[in-house]
Amino acid sequence: MTQIHTFKPYVVCSDRAEQVVAPAYDSMAPAERAAYAKANPPNFIKTMRTPEDYVESENPSLEMVLDHNLNAVQKMLEDSTFELQPQEALYIYRLHTGDHFQTAVIAEVPVTEYQQGRIHKHEHTRSEHENRLTQYLQHVGVSSSPICLAYQDDARIDETVEIITQDKPLLDFFMEDGVRQTIWKVVETEQIDILRTQFLGVEVAYLTDGHHRMAASVRHAANRSSSGPWDNFLAALFPATQLRILSFNRCVRDLNGLSVEQLIDGLALNFTVDRISDDRKTMLPSKPGEFTLLVENQLFRLQVRPARVPNDSVGSLDVSLLQNLFLEPVLGIEDDRSDPRLDFVTGDRGLNGLRQRAEEGWQAGIACYPTSMTDLMSIADQGLVMPPKSTCFDPKARSGIFLRFS
Repeated sequence: MTQIHTFKPYVVCSDRAEQVVAPAYDSMAPAERAAYAKANPPNFIKTMRTPEDYVESENPSLEMVLDHNLNAVQKMLEDSTFELQPQEALYIYRLHTGDHFQTAVIAEVPVTEYQQGRIHKHEHTRSEHENRLTQYLQHVGVSSSPICLAYQDDARIDETVEIITQDKPLLDFFMEDGVRQTIWKVVETEQIDILRTQFLGVEVAYLTDGHHRMAASVRHAANRSSSGPWDNFLAALFPATQLRILSFNRCVRDLNGLSVEQLIDGLALNFTVDRISDDRKTMLPSKPGEFTLLVENQLFRLQVRPARVPNDSVGSLDVSLLQNLFLEPVLGIEDDRSDPRLDFVTGDRGLNGLRQRAEEGWQAGIACYPTSMTDLMSIADQGLVMPPKSTCFDPKARSGIFLRFS
C-alpha cells in the first residue's frame, strides 16, 4: 500500500522555468555548483548552497550558509519567481531526452510509509550529510527536490496518466542539457481519487534517488512536537521499467606505488586483461563483469574470471567485484566510502569524464557496467544495501519546479 496525497505548492512561473530550474546539482562537484550559481543568478541552485561550495578563504559557517539559502528563497518568493497554486492537486511530471521518456506522479507521501517498511532502500547514508539536510529543513523550511521512488509497473496507473497527459500541460520547457520537462496539474476529484486508489495497490516503493533527503525528512518530522507538513515528503513516483540507470565510474589518485606493468600483472589473478585501442567502436563495458581501465592514456578491457564471482546478491554486483578484486587488493583502497584516493564520475560523462580526471592528475579511471533495476529491487527486498555509488539515475528529477514549506 502506497499512500499519495494532494498538496498546494508554489510552482515556478512558466516564463522563468528555463532559467530557474536547477541542473542535477548532486551530480556536480562543489566547485561546479559554485561556478554555476555565480554564472546563473536566477537559478534555484543558489538556495541550496553548502559550506563546501565556497572557496577556503571565505570559510562561512553552516549557519551563515543556511541564512543565505533562506534569504535567497524569500527573494524568489517576493519577486514572483514562484506562484502559489490555489488548489490542492497532484502533478504529472515527464522528463524526455533523446528517445527516452519517464513519467512520474508528483505527490506528498507520508513519512510513515518509510518508517513502516513500505519504502525499501538500497544504500547506506552518511550521518553528517543527514545532519546538514535536516538542518536545512529546520532552518530554511522548504523542500523542492522530489525524493524519487520506483514502483512495479501498473497498467492501470499508466492508463490514468496517459489520459491526463492528453490535456494541455501547466509547464513545458527545455533545460540547457537538452532534457525536456513537462508538468500537468491534476485537480479533478475523480482523477485524484482514481490515482489514490490505484497507488494503494502498490505494495512496495523503492528509493532510487534521495536516500539522504528521505532520512532527513524522517528526522525533521521526529523533531516536531505536533503534526504538520513535515509529516509528508515530496515524492516523484516512477514506473520501474521507465527509469534509466547509468554507471558510476571510479577514478583513483595513484597506483599504490605500482608501475602500469605491475598493475596489470596484479589484476591477472582475478581478471582477463586485454589492451584495446581508441578506434574500437565500443570502448565502454558491454556486459556485467566487464570493466574498462584507463591508465597512462592506455585502455584495457577487464573481464572478471567466473570463478571469482561469489554466489551472493551483493557480492556479485559489478561495483562489489571491482572493490573486492581490484581496488582493495591491488590499489589498497580498503574503504570505498571514505578513502580520499577514490572518487566517482557519473556514467553520462563516459570515457571523456575519466580522461578529464586524468588531466587533473588522477592516475587510473575505471568504467563500469550499470547495475540493473532488477538487482536493485531484489537487494532492497532482502533488506540489504549496495556499495556506495552503485547507481546513477539519469535523467534526474530537478529542483526549482515545486516549492513546498515543510
